[in-house]
Amino acid sequence: MFSISGTIDIVDIFVANPLLALFVIMAVGLAIGQVKIRGFSLGVAAVLFAGVGFAAVEPDIHIPHLVYILGLSIFVYSIGLESGHAFFALFKSQGVKQNALAITTLALITGISIALFSLIHLNGVTAAGLFTGAVTNTPAMAAVVDSLPSIFGDANKVHEVESLPLVAYSLAYPIGVLGVIAAIGLCAKWFRIDHVQEAHDAGVAVEDLFTRQIKVNHVVTGSDLVIDIHHTLGLEIIVSRIERDGQQTLPTASSRIHMGDVLSVVGTAEELDKAAHVLGDLLPGDPFHGHDLDYRRIFVSNQDLVGIPLAKLRPRLSGILITRVRRGDHDHVATPETVLQLGDRVRVVAAHDRMKSVTALFGDSYRRLSDFNLFPLVAGLALGLLVGMIEVPLPGGAALSLGSAGGPLVVALVLGAVGRSGRFVWQVPYGANLALRQLGITLFLAAIGTTAGASFRASLSDPASLTIIAVGAIITLTLAIFVLVVGYKVMKIPYGQTAGMLAGIQTHPAVLSYVSAMTKNDLPALGYTSVYPLAMIAKIIAAQVVLFALT
Repeated sequence: MFSISGTIDIVDIFVANPLLALFVIMAVGLAIGQVKIRGFSLGVAAVLFAGVGFAAVEPDIHIPHLVYILGLSIFVYSIGLESGHAFFALFKSQGVKQNALAITTLALITGISIALFSLIHLNGVTAAGLFTGAVTNTPAMAAVVDSLPSIFGDANKVHEVESLPLVAYSLAYPIGVLGVIAAIGLCAKWFRIDHVQEAHDAGVAVEDLFTRQIKVNHVVTGSDLVIDIHHTLGLEIIVSRIERDGQQTLPTASSRIHMGDVLSVVGTAEELDKAAHVLGDLLPGDPFHGHDLDYRRIFVSNQDLVGIPLAKLRPRLSGILITRVRRGDHDHVATPETVLQLGDRVRVVAAHDRMKSVTALFGDSYRRLSDFNLFPLVAGLALGLLVGMIEVPLPGGAALSLGSAGGPLVVALVLGAVGRSGRFVWQVPYGANLALRQLGITLFLAAIGTTAGASFRASLSDPASLTIIAVGAIITLTLAIFVLVVGYKVMKIPYGQTAGMLAGIQTHPAVLSYVSAMTKNDLPALGYTSVYPLAMIAKIIAAQVVLFALT
């Protein structure tokens, strides 16, 4: 509560009301993030700098530490749930290579950092804090502080130096975020990246789907089962109808392709052209729909159908064919490996007289979806936080843990890949996932910004602070440019995915948010989740290596 007498001291209001300060910082940051200068905008990352600015003006503005933990945990958990299935699929093919780049980068940066710190005669405690700020890793900074008693022993000495890592971290942290974002944006222009073409080449592009008729005039090499056509041809297509002797039927598990059949095939324009080249001729015009078959878009709200591949759902979907799955704003061809999620919209083909029961089977209820079961969400978060608390002793008395970021992320990746456990569906509806992700990152950035900003103002009056900021910038930019050049130019990883890997190596969600907004595809999230867990652990260890090497 406050009273008005003459003028209102807004700053005092924020100091006395941290909840109000939190939402004002979030609002100001989000507003600034929407401002574009020559096509460049900070996006949600602006919330971090709004927090730094508020706390620099008044260091007594403090957002409770719990807000930072809550926001970070929610953000990484929602990312992991969404990316879990793709992460494990990707790890089998490219994950080892990408994590090798991450570990090599961090080992190289650790060595360069120790050399730089020795060159300017920086004490080990401050150096370790500077390192954690330059690589933007709060758990690593906390691990440095926890390691101090094992080095100094005397409680008074520990109390004397324990603020040094936080001050150095606070000075290097803003540049650690902004420098990486700037490097990603500038390198994208330097390399002349076409994000649309890159997504298309990587198979993650959002493309329109079409239904066309193909007359079979060629013998099919391999399996002639209709349900195997996408494997046989190596194309993302599905047959929605078979016309034979003037009769239209839905394909079943035993349906085979015969010469002279007219197939209604769903896919992208490019995939349909390839299919027609192999199968026969692409017929002009749109497919003819007989009166006995009907098609409809249906909203998935029945939890019994989600988290299970369509191939395993086939007995329950007898006489029903799912041709397309729309998730968010993107249409995908439905394949036997497709796993439905709550909130998906599916295009189904079925007999006209069965459409009512088909609609009931999928649910088609927005209201039911809004009442989704919160228990798996909070249980998964709790499990993630518990995993993050597990400590592994390290030499010198320190202990390694995944913390409130790594624990929820690892658990979410596993649960996202599993999909469901019996009656429990671990996935949350697509729209709810995006909302949680945005809320989590905004809470995290606002809280961590005020933490860094409080020490930032006091440190700027010390000339040595400029040296710390400069060295931190060198470390950050060296890391960023090394990853972008080696990943994209040498290892030929798509730029969007490489930038996502850089965000994961920096273990900073604001960088991921910026890259995702820039590319408008799923490549950054794939890169981020592929290296984040290992990078988190590696940086916690690396920070303590810096501390022990220079103390």
